[in-house]
Amino acid sequence: MNLGDLDLINPIDGVWGRAAHGQMHCFTFRADGEYSGYEIEKMLRRYGIRIWGRKMEGDQERAFLVKQTQAVWAEYLLCRAGVPLTCALLDPRNEHYRRRHEPQSMPIPWTKHGIGPSSFVDYILDLIDKILP
Repeated sequence: MNLGDLDLINPIDGVWGRAAHGQMHCFTFRADGEYSGYEIEKMLRRYGIRIWGRKMEGDQERAFLVKQTQAVWAEYLLCRAGVPLTCALLDPRNEHYRRRHEPQSMPIPWTKHGIGPSSFVDYILDLIDKILP
């Protein structure tokens, strides 16, 4: 049994996201990449994209949900940042964007601070981020 098997909050968070916002898209990525799940979440929130239903697929893979209406934009940002996605791409052109731009260059976010927390899980993650170095 792994830690993901004991998680009840994130599946409830995913159900809540679907109930409140409709159809979702599931992104999966390799856990051994240069970004943690929380770093990816913070990056997406800077661009107005909230995630739900975070999931650990063993030691190898992580998953999360975003609104279907924001999925192509989220995928562009994830590919541009170099997140090692393991799911099929919605727009195959996104695979090439990382090579077209300077390393660590990202589009300018619409707002300086992005969007704040809204769900219980968001608040807990933000609290942990403030406590841990």
